[in-house]
Amino acid sequence: MSARTDQNLFAAIDLGSNSFHIIIAREMGGQMQVVDRHKEMVRMRAGLKKDGSLSSDAEQRALACLERFGQLIAHIPSENVRCVGTNTLRNMKDSATFLKKARKALGHDIHIISGQEEARLIYLGVAHGLPHSDEQRLVIDIGGGSTEFIIGRHYTHQHLTSTEMGCVSFSQQFFDDGRLTAKRFEKATTRARQILRPYAWQLKALDWDAAYGASGTIKALGTISRENGWGARITLHGLYAIRDALIDAGTLEKVSLPGLKAERKPVIAGGLAVLIGAFEALGIDSLQVSSHALREGLIYDMLGRRIAEDAREVSLRALQEWTRVDTAQAARVARTARRLFKQVHNVWKLHDPDYDYRKLLDWAAQVHECGKAISLKKYRAHSAYLVEQSELAGFSQQEKQMLAAMLYNHRGKIDMGRFDALMEPHNKRIRNLTLLLRLAVRLHRGREPEEISPLLILRDKKTLHLEFEQPDWLERHPLTRLDLETEARRLAEIGFELAF
Repeated sequence: MSARTDQNLFAAIDLGSNSFHIIIAREMGGQMQVVDRHKEMVRMRAGLKKDGSLSSDAEQRALACLERFGQLIAHIPSENVRCVGTNTLRNMKDSATFLKKARKALGHDIHIISGQEEARLIYLGVAHGLPHSDEQRLVIDIGGGSTEFIIGRHYTHQHLTSTEMGCVSFSQQFFDDGRLTAKRFEKATTRARQILRPYAWQLKALDWDAAYGASGTIKALGTISRENGWGARITLHGLYAIRDALIDAGTLEKVSLPGLKAERKPVIAGGLAVLIGAFEALGIDSLQVSSHALREGLIYDMLGRRIAEDAREVSLRALQEWTRVDTAQAARVARTARRLFKQVHNVWKLHDPDYDYRKLLDWAAQVHECGKAISLKKYRAHSAYLVEQSELAGFSQQEKQMLAAMLYNHRGKIDMGRFDALMEPHNKRIRNLTLLLRLAVRLHRGREPEEISPLLILRDKKTLHLEFEQPDWLERHPLTRLDLETEARRLAEIGFELAF
């Protein structure tokens, strides 16, 4: 396979609560052609203990699977690979330790995404798998630990909801010993309706022309319904028929339904209860099964970043608008930060296949003052909080954590704990990126419209020398000189030397 062909290959990996999926696709004229896919039932959620830790058995299953996935993607450019973790990783107590081992097994960082981001990507994947139409769509995706509900038209969502109920979690909660009774199903479906109650009115108010379901549980229920003559599409009548068949069997061991695979049997009751609850709460007539889901959404999101508009850029522009950021000042800081980055990125090794550090620096510059919308006092902390806690489409939890560390430390005393909380090698690289942001912010404190072209020379990795094209520039900007003297003292506290 030629290098050129490799550049057109993309891989998306979904670390779900019940199963891990990988899809490999070739980009052809802005569309994707799937060339390989692989799934393994890892059952990571089943290994999540009550204290939030992961059992050693579940961890070993996960790591072994990732090693096998690593073989599939070894020939694909690193920048064309994206791996995400969902509900179980969101709820894991010490996910950082697992992520370090997972990176070693896979060869790539794993990005933990929020429920809202998961919903956005699911809708993107499902929408790309449907014929073009003007219909309003309801999309439901039942995972191992969460269920997403999305309403949208074309490729744009209007509503995203992620709920804490899934096929594994409900199976553990209501059918843990494998017994299947009418009373247990009633409890489970009632609980699903209760969880949906805060969102049902808005979903029904938005309305939809057609409903679609994605991922393993819904695909399995669709197959069972079809093979038992209960409908080509999933209906409430068909779901009741499946429920009654399970109740008649009495236990999971005795269940024998055409279309139900052995690997899906342990979690089918919980997933069925969730879907029945959704049908009842939302008044769904029928559900079509989609062949696309989160991993396809990841592929199209990567393609979008390359040939269209990055969702992360859109999110930050919305944050700027909402907090009324001085965009002219943000652009000045960003331009100077980019110039500084260009001069030192090789020495500081600011390169990583999973993160574009130049973009991270640029994004931090764009929103470093967003916290002023809350208060000028301690605004750097407010900026960090807004970015870390907001639902920013396109961003993983790690990316938001990196940005928050930069924003919190872009001025004032440097809190090294913010950097230490990041995984290696990002902790040191984000610290160095923050130094560039700090210098850019200092140089533009006067908010003058003039362009500044500073030259940053690294005597060694921790000795910085700042020069200016005009020898008398600092003499004409006495406040900046004072600021740089203060900055030199701040940097000295963390082992850096700044001269100018």
